[in-house]
Amino acid sequence: MPREQKKRGRRLKDKPYDKKSVEKEEKTEFQEEADGYDEESSSAGQQAFYGLLDGTQIEYFKEVDEIINANSFKSPAEEEQLYEALWSEIKDIELKVVTDPTGSKAFEQVLLKASQLRLLEIYKDISGKVTELCMQRFSSHCLETLLNCSRSYVSSEGEQNYVIAQIASVDTVNSPVTSAVMDFIAEIKPDIRRIFFHPFGSHVARTLLMMLTGKPLVAKSGSSVLSSKKASKKKAGSAETYHYDSFEPPAVFQQCIKDMVNDLTAHLGLEESRRLALDTVCSPALQLLIEIEDSMMHDHILKIIFPSREAEMDFLTVSYIESLLSAPVGSHFLEKVLYNCPLSFVEYVYEAFFKPRLSIISEAKGFSFVVRALMERLKDKASSQFATELLNGVTNLTLQNIVLLNNVILAVSAHESSTEKVGKKIQKLCDESDINNKLLVLLDLKSFDEISPSRRSHLNDSLKQRCILIENIISHIPVLSEKIVEYFVEFPPDTKIQFCENALLSHAAEAILSKPDSALPIRRKILNDLMGHFRDLACNAGASRIVDACKITTKGLAHYKEQIAQELAANREIVQRNPYGRNVWKNWNMDLYTRSSYDWKGRAKAW
Repeated sequence: MPREQKKRGRRLKDKPYDKKSVEKEEKTEFQEEADGYDEESSSAGQQAFYGLLDGTQIEYFKEVDEIINANSFKSPAEEEQLYEALWSEIKDIELKVVTDPTGSKAFEQVLLKASQLRLLEIYKDISGKVTELCMQRFSSHCLETLLNCSRSYVSSEGEQNYVIAQIASVDTVNSPVTSAVMDFIAEIKPDIRRIFFHPFGSHVARTLLMMLTGKPLVAKSGSSVLSSKKASKKKAGSAETYHYDSFEPPAVFQQCIKDMVNDLTAHLGLEESRRLALDTVCSPALQLLIEIEDSMMHDHILKIIFPSREAEMDFLTVSYIESLLSAPVGSHFLEKVLYNCPLSFVEYVYEAFFKPRLSIISEAKGFSFVVRALMERLKDKASSQFATELLNGVTNLTLQNIVLLNNVILAVSAHESSTEKVGKKIQKLCDESDINNKLLVLLDLKSFDEISPSRRSHLNDSLKQRCILIENIISHIPVLSEKIVEYFVEFPPDTKIQFCENALLSHAAEAILSKPDSALPIRRKILNDLMGHFRDLACNAGASRIVDACKITTKGLAHYKEQIAQELAANREIVQRNPYGRNVWKNWNMDLYTRSSYDWKGRAKAW
């Protein structure tokens, strides 16, 4: 029997009424409050649309993106020629390009190579449409890149015109990019609250604030903070990291920051601000505002969220902090607050909330992350006392306690007496186990048989945190770190190889081999067990880092260094065909070894 032909797409009006489906389409009351959305008062709430690119244009942008990512230009002139051709294709259809998923990537590439004149031309082209573009999924990425690329020109304009930079006004002739940024700000100012708490617009607003304050920033080309995890993994190999250094912002930016902060916090109330702190989109924006307020010696938002500073916290505030600790977003928010708030507030939260409830809240998921911020901000005596109380509550090596121990070690790493306490506590917990090799105990492994290169299980997160604990012990607890190395030496040779080839365990092995003060006999034993396996180790994703770590292990053991180099050189073709092997070959400077082993030995002595 022939089936009924169904219509494609979403046609809600043609469907019978379904209360659940309608509820999903509607915004929640909180979301409306967060972004201040009002369709009647502004058309910017809708997705910006300026037309579609045709198939030929999309194919062209895809090809250009592939060529740029391959980076196979024969000369700078050839590269410049490609970018000029790309810009000529984009010119006059900029708004179509920035709102297209493929075109926006090409537009970002143009921005990264743009001259000052081209940036000014782009600012002029988007004038009048900035608010709409901020809240469009793809164009928002382009605006982030535009602002980041403007930083160097704003900084240089301030340095060249030092006197002008100290005046709270803009010289459009001598500071054209600074003037363009000010026009950008003036255009979005009426809608700044809605943009700041919008899923796409918030990233543009935060990037703008980072530039206005002159804070350093790290960004990746071909990748956005809004990309999915799957997309980010695909782009990870080709993405280039750009580091934007801190700079002294011009005086005119200071008033902009004050106005923006005032506009964003003017109508914030207790209930709304507390809900914003627990929202995945709004919480990072609120964290940045608190950080900026702290640099301005203000704590207006903190006073809204925590209005009372009485010795005994009220029930609602206690419940709210508990809800922050139980949620990943909330724990990150509280951690950021503790790093960027007056010391008096840190001491108040510690005395009024954490200290009397330590045994109860220590089981909260986000507690271990907040601990580090709390201990680093408290004074030495209070921090040491807090560490002692925390360690008394650790009775086993569960995942929660492992994460807690990691943060405690990092927080007290500057205090030798406190690190000794942590070391004694870990040793005591390990001694409670019947397993003789305590390295297995720390990794929650019952025997050497459980170690394999392909160990993949639901315990991956636990194993990752336990490997981080090994790294922290090696770096910060000298007495215990020596024992860890000795326990590793006890592993059978085959088990050592499997341990090194495991993607997670290899990090722990790298920390052990990178310990510079290990005794020579111990290092010799480890190297003897690894000899004959360096070809396979170099070509393994996890174990390749072990070969690099052997540069430290072989310090003072020149003949071992030469044996490793000989083994790599003997398997040159296999090693160089492998991506991990190529990195090892480069790190060991093997091209020099194949040309002149004598010169290589001279350089290797400095490792």
